[in-house]
Amino acid sequence: MKKNYLLFLFLLNYTITFGQLGFCNGSSGAPIFFENFGSGTNYGPQLTAGVTNYTYVASGFPNDGQYTLFYRTNIIPNSQNWLYSLDHTPDSQPDGLNGKCLIVNASNTPGQFYRRVVTGLCSNTTFEFTAWLLNIYNSASGGCTGTGIPINVTFEIWNATETVLLQSGSTGNIAGTSTPNWTQYGLVFTMPTGQSAVVLKMKNNGAGGCGNDLAIDDIMFRSCGDYSSITNTTASGNSITICPNETLTNTNLHVTTSGASTYFYQWQQSTDNINFSDILGETNTTFALPTPLVTTYYRVKVAQDISHINNNFCSTLSDIYTVFVSTLPDAPISNGNVTACNNSTTALSVNVSANETVNWYDAATGGSLLLANSTSFTPTNIGTYYAEAINSNGCSSTTRTAVTLEHMPTVTSNGATTICSGETTAITLNSSNTNVTFSWTVVQNNCTGASDGTGNTILQTLTTSGNTTGTAIYTITPSINGCEGISESITINVNPTQIIALSFPNIPLLYCENATAPVLPSTSTNSTPITGTWNPSVINTAVLGTTTYTFTPDIPASCTQIDPYEVTITVANDFMPNFEDTIRFCSGAIPPFLSTTAPNGITGTWNPSIIDNSISNSYTFTPDAGQCAQPQTIQVSVIEATLTDLEYTTTAAFSENQIITVIANEAGNYLYQLDDGPLQESNVFEEVSMGSHSIRVIDTAGCSEELTKEVFIVNYPYFFTPNGDGINDTWSIRFENAFPNAIISIFDRYGKLIKQITNNSNGWDGTFNNQDLPANDYWFTIEFTENNTTRMYKSHFSLIR
Repeated sequence: MKKNYLLFLFLLNYTITFGQLGFCNGSSGAPIFFENFGSGTNYGPQLTAGVTNYTYVASGFPNDGQYTLFYRTNIIPNSQNWLYSLDHTPDSQPDGLNGKCLIVNASNTPGQFYRRVVTGLCSNTTFEFTAWLLNIYNSASGGCTGTGIPINVTFEIWNATETVLLQSGSTGNIAGTSTPNWTQYGLVFTMPTGQSAVVLKMKNNGAGGCGNDLAIDDIMFRSCGDYSSITNTTASGNSITICPNETLTNTNLHVTTSGASTYFYQWQQSTDNINFSDILGETNTTFALPTPLVTTYYRVKVAQDISHINNNFCSTLSDIYTVFVSTLPDAPISNGNVTACNNSTTALSVNVSANETVNWYDAATGGSLLLANSTSFTPTNIGTYYAEAINSNGCSSTTRTAVTLEHMPTVTSNGATTICSGETTAITLNSSNTNVTFSWTVVQNNCTGASDGTGNTILQTLTTSGNTTGTAIYTITPSINGCEGISESITINVNPTQIIALSFPNIPLLYCENATAPVLPSTSTNSTPITGTWNPSVINTAVLGTTTYTFTPDIPASCTQIDPYEVTITVANDFMPNFEDTIRFCSGAIPPFLSTTAPNGITGTWNPSIIDNSISNSYTFTPDAGQCAQPQTIQVSVIEATLTDLEYTTTAAFSENQIITVIANEAGNYLYQLDDGPLQESNVFEEVSMGSHSIRVIDTAGCSEELTKEVFIVNYPYFFTPNGDGINDTWSIRFENAFPNAIISIFDRYGKLIKQITNNSNGWDGTFNNQDLPANDYWFTIEFTENNTTRMYKSHFSLIR
């Protein structure tokens, strides 16, 4: 079928008028015959034998006495003699898309050019014949004189034997125009008794020649009866509108048919105004309207013979009466509850869709109407009010929207008002109103951490400034929709937190195996003694080893912090004093002091008792009796200045990872440094860059002078592949900024100079005098100046092809 945009184009390309031969003035039935000549963009098909005596043209322009079927009238697009128009079939017809019409180039002599037998007609029934004609000659083309030979067609309706002419009429002369003008012509006739077929004939009354070219489309036969109309016995017009929750009562439809004949009726209904169905048993002139759930269309099928009432082709249809069922509006959208501020008048408001208004009530259902046709309402009292949407059909929303005029907001709070220093407040703010926001200001006294803010909770960590209790006074103000309520003050007391470290100074840490151990004290020795319990509760000297004993204080007072106390006690029968095994100092220096108390608390005496700073010697510590301890001998070394020289090794020249290893000539504890880098204990330096470097060695004992030495690192590529792939295509050595004036000379294996390159140049590409040299080993020398001294380095590399 045609799309809407094709129909729009169709309407732009021609106008529609109606002829005056004769049309049905009453009600019409469904088409019993409809010829629209098919659809498509191709020619044809040829009409069946006997329909016309003109010659069919399968393509191209028909000449005098010829015809074709095509979807547009200017068959040759660039021809200006015929008007451009699509066929007439409207878009609502199934073949509307690219529909076709009959195009006729009239014969040189007048005569019949179309004959069609129409069957299935009902006897004793009046029918209407219609057809659409178009003079397709373009009078603006100048192809003919004036407006060309006009078309003139006579329509004849004969009985089946073609012996009785039932009706006829002529279009008269239709002149050519500059724009398409489809015109409808019609005839009304009555079928004789006992007959069901007629013969339609179309005759050309004009002579052939320039002009007299026409298009015909949409030939139709349908029944024609007296006019039938439907009226509502209780309301005017051809429709009523109801709401979905409305019930129709005492509403009758009445059908009236003009004329004096006897008529038979059948009421029909439809929900889409296209597909109608009979209403069972409703065959009277009056029909009681039920209450439909959706919009419903009603009509009456009318026949003059009872046998024709169920024949759509022999009956007619009344006007349509419509019961529109309106959609219900949605409930209004509230713009929010409003707070009455300072006794001022405050309006409540809602939003509804276009073409809707609002009624205000004092109850969710029923109740009293307070204000009609307004989206806003200004109440005089605090309370909740209800808005109901009303659409243009008078239908109201199924629910009402509640909007409240609220009291001034107030503040209530809960949470502790006394905390310890360093703790966080937990004050929750509430109000009897909804959508309330809170803001507060604060005044601090001898505490920190409080600040002004907004929100529903006050979560702030407060700290006192000393041992004195501080306060934070919060003044909280509620507000809603810009309306401030009554402020409320909350005072938070912040007590200082006392941190107490437990003290147990007299608990021995070492015990001999099976020795008698003292009872662990149940009270600390603080100025204010703290009670508690030990775990384990008793020192067990029967088990060798180390045990941790934990003292857990009783529940402290508020704002007091006391951490558990731990002590580690060792039980053994062979304690070692745990002195360092070796003491080293330089010859001639002041010797260290020998303590008579070991690191783990064991006491005793030394032999010898004083360290001699001139010689290395052994010194023995003998524990005092009763300590279950063993003697310990330590070695005291007097170090002479022995570091006099150092050596180094490097990895092979031009290794990927250049490594310098420093070797001191005497054993000792040394620190190593490369250039200005950090001191390190390792004597190995990796990833050393190319060029000169300084290595430094320092004796950690300070007994030897530090030594330095210079090291030179060189690196170069072992091979290159000048094959043009962008990888290793040239050979060069990069000194960076170390030796900017270095000269690199390249020789073949026989000593012939091939190329000289400079530091950071593009390098050698493997050619000599623009000729590629063969794959082989080549030698090179590097001449450079360092510290005002000229130096040379020599090695070789490979050229690979």
